[in-house]
Amino acid sequence: MAAEAGAPAGKVKRAEGGVTIDRAGHVLSLPVGATVYVGDRISTGADGSVGITLFDDTLLTAGPRSTLLINEFRFNPATQEGNLLTTLVKGTLSVVTGLIGKQAPQNVRFQTPTVVLGVRGTEFIVEARGEGE
Repeated sequence: MAAEAGAPAGKVKRAEGGVTIDRAGHVLSLPVGATVYVGDRISTGADGSVGITLFDDTLLTAGPRSTLLINEFRFNPATQEGNLLTTLVKGTLSVVTGLIGKQAPQNVRFQTPTVVLGVRGTEFIVEARGEGE
């Protein structure tokens, strides 16, 4: 069962340049220390990058001109069980999997406009190009 939209998923550990978040239609600047929630759409500008640590210790790093959506995140620290689904709409995303990916890699998925990736390793990079790129 996936967490409902609005459930906390992680924290911003690094934000450089233009980084914004679209939360329920409200676009806000995304500073270091901010909480990221299920349903958030995170975007970086031409000079932007952002590093997010999810609560299972998954590390997400989005490069310039990237848009990332946290579709699902659920994690139980006691059992180390959960699931993660993230969409990279465009740009680049570097990932180091956390406890969910180590305990149950089948429960970690990343999708782009053209493919859904199942995770079987611990570190990888995803790239999605927007239309016309």
